[in-house]
Amino acid sequence: MKYFLPLAALLLVTACSTVKDQLGLDRRSPNEFAVVTRAPLEMPAETILPPPRPGAPRPQEVPTAVQAEQEIIGSARAYNAAISEGEMAILQNAKAGKADPAIRAKVEKDLAEGSTTKVPGLKKLLNIGSNKTPATVVDASEEAKRLQENKATGKPVTAGDTPTKDD
Repeated sequence: MKYFLPLAALLLVTACSTVKDQLGLDRRSPNEFAVVTRAPLEMPAETILPPPRPGAPRPQEVPTAVQAEQEIIGSARAYNAAISEGEMAILQNAKAGKADPAIRAKVEKDLAEGSTTKVPGLKKLLNIGSNKTPATVVDASEEAKRLQENKATGKPVTAGDTPTKDD
């Protein structure tokens, strides 16, 4: 008991932060801002910069349209330097060097001529509903009969002609 009271008092006293600091029990990391002194900001005696002009474009900034163009197509020198042998082979197989220089005018002409009718892209690709190749419509009941007969006789589903309706 005679040791208990001094030990309890010591524990209570060391719980205080100021006592910990005085006894050296507190762990502190060095303050990185206090280690290095900073030089004060000062204006140079002579400035060779032109005075600012309000509303003028900044000379170091490239316009957004030019940045976008450079990102998408890049400059010709950097683009040609970055092409690997594999990319060159792909471009040659795709005949990229033989592109028609007047393709933009042809596409715009085709769009201007065909703009009177609005046909969905899938119909254009498959030539559905065009005068060139009429679409074939499958006769559903006859096709079902053909598939059942093929199944009953053990033939594959691709055997036989697909019945169509004539409009």
